[in-house]
Amino acid sequence: MKKRPLPPHTKLHSEKAKLVFKGVRFDAYQWQQKMFDGSTETFEVIKRDDTVVIMPVIDDEIVIVNEQQPHWDKPGFALAAGMVNPGEDLDVAARRELEEETGLIFKNYHLVHIGVPAPGLEWFTYTFIATGYQGTKEKHLDPGEKNEVIKLSLEKVLEMTRKKEFLYPMRFVEELIVREKIGELEDILKNPAKYSIPL
Repeated sequence: MKKRPLPPHTKLHSEKAKLVFKGVRFDAYQWQQKMFDGSTETFEVIKRDDTVVIMPVIDDEIVIVNEQQPHWDKPGFALAAGMVNPGEDLDVAARRELEEETGLIFKNYHLVHIGVPAPGLEWFTYTFIATGYQGTKEKHLDPGEKNEVIKLSLEKVLEMTRKKEFLYPMRFVEELIVREKIGELEDILKNPAKYSIPL
C-alpha cells in the first residue's frame, strides 16, 4: 500500500489514543491530555475511513451524479465519491468508486486536493481529477444507491457551487472560488498532472 499524503501539520491522535467506541462509520478515541496548569483532561477525536472524491473531465465538461439514497428526502447533486477500503491505495479506490458509481472508465487519475471536512475529525478527503475517457461499462451501485450521470460545463458547476446546490460541498472548488483562482481551476482541469500531489 502506498503511503497516504496528509495535510501539513497533521497529528494523528488516534494512533496513541484508546478506542472507546467502534461504530459502523465512526470510531471514537480518547486520551489524557496534560493542561498548561498541570491538570489533566480527557480529550477525544472521532475517526472514520478516508474518502475519495472524483471529478471526471470529458472534453470540457465535468461529470457529476444526481444521487438518491434511502435516508434522503430527495435526490442531490454530487461528485462521485466513496470510502477507501482498509489497505487500499487511494488511486485504486478512486478508480473503483468512479467505475462502480458511473460505469465510466478513465485512464488517468490525478490527486489534486486533500481536505479535512471538520475540526476534531480524523477524516481526510482526497479529490482526484480523472482524464483520458476510455468508454463505459455497467454500473455496480450499492443496494442503497440510485443515480443518474450528468455532464456539466465548468460555468454551471461554479454557479451551482456558489448557490450551494451540491449535496456535498465541493471544497476543492469552493476554496479556489474564495481565493479568486478560477483561472487556476480551469488550468487544473486541463493540465491536472502539473498540479498532481505525489502518492
